[in-house]
Amino acid sequence: MAGFLTSFWRFDGRLARLAYAWRCVVTVVVFVALTVLGAGAFGLTLAEAPGPLFFVEPIPNAALTLLFYWAVMALSAQRVRDMGFPVLPIIAALVGLELLEFLVLPDLIAMRLPAPFETTTPPYLVLSIVAYLWLLVWPSARAGSDQVGST
Repeated sequence: MAGFLTSFWRFDGRLARLAYAWRCVVTVVVFVALTVLGAGAFGLTLAEAPGPLFFVEPIPNAALTLLFYWAVMALSAQRVRDMGFPVLPIIAALVGLELLEFLVLPDLIAMRLPAPFETTTPPYLVLSIVAYLWLLVWPSARAGSDQVGST
């Protein structure tokens, strides 16, 4: 059980496809539960403006957002390592994709998707789906190989 819980915070180690998928589902469920708990039990105000804000209050919003992104990046780093790819360039590309969506694409693309994706631009949605499908579908590297294609 300790290994399951620590995998959400560590960047080392490996995660196979099923373990990655299971942990992603748990991450989203816990994040939604914390959002509902924050709004209901603690009286936090949910943000209505589109964007990366979840609460109007800045400190709880920053804490929840950082926890969520840390967990997702840690899980992705472990999955990328299991696939046999170099972690740093791929994680940097995934972070760049997030920054592109929040800082660049909204100004360039006026079109938004309908609910529940109203804060998402169509190119980001396609790139995000492709990235997560790649992490879910790509097989694990052979044991003992550090890079894809190595013998």
